[in-house]
Amino acid sequence: MFSELSHHAYGVAGKCETVVPELLAALARCGESVQGNPDFRVERYELFGINEARALREAGIRESIHDDRKIFVVVVEKISDEAQNALLKLFEEPTPRTHFFLVVPTLEMLLPTLSSRLALLASPRATDGEERARAAAFLKAMPATRLKTVATLLKGLEEELADGRARILAFLDALEEAAAEKGSAAAAQTLTEILAVKRYARDRAPSFKLLLEHLAAVL
Repeated sequence: MFSELSHHAYGVAGKCETVVPELLAALARCGESVQGNPDFRVERYELFGINEARALREAGIRESIHDDRKIFVVVVEKISDEAQNALLKLFEEPTPRTHFFLVVPTLEMLLPTLSSRLALLASPRATDGEERARAAAFLKAMPATRLKTVATLLKGLEEELADGRARILAFLDALEEAAAEKGSAAAAQTLTEILAVKRYARDRAPSFKLLLEHLAAVL
C-alpha cells in the first residue's frame, strides 16, 4: 500500500474490513506503533458530518501525548460536502508529524477540492480478472486501440443488454484500481481523470460514449 509516511493526508478506497488491516500492517512496516498508542486512533462513522469534521480538526491540532507522530484513520460510509470543505485546511496544512487516512467506499465520493489535497490509494477489490486485464491494457494502449475497447463496452448498451451499464461501471472501477497501483505523479493525474468520469457516470442519464471517449483521448 505504501512504504513510508511521505504525505500528511491520504484518501483510501475500499471496504473497512479489508483496508484497516492493510493500513495497520503498512504502518507497522514503517515502524509506527499501532497497539496501545494514544497518538494512534481509528474512528468509524456511518455518516461523517460537519460536527465530526470540527471534532477531528480540534483533535488534529492538539499536541501529541508521546511527542511522536499522530495518526488518524477515519473510516466513513458517507461524508457530507460541508464536512469535506471543513477538512480542506486541516489536510492541506496539518500540524507537524500529523497524518490522516480518510477511508471511503470509493474515491469518487470525494469532492475534487478535497481529493486534490490527498495522496490517493486504492485497496484491491474483488475485480473480475477480465476487467483487470482490460483496464491495464487500456492504460498502456494508444488512443486508437483504446477507442476499440470503448466500442466494445458500448456495444452492450446499444444492444440493450441487461449488464451493459454494469460492465462499464466495473471497467471504470478496474481502471481506478490499476491507476492507483502505479503510485507515480503521472498516475495521480490519470486517477483524477478517472474519478471525474466516474462521478459523471453515476448521473441519472450519463453519456457513456462521451465519457469513455474522453478517457481514451486524455489518459
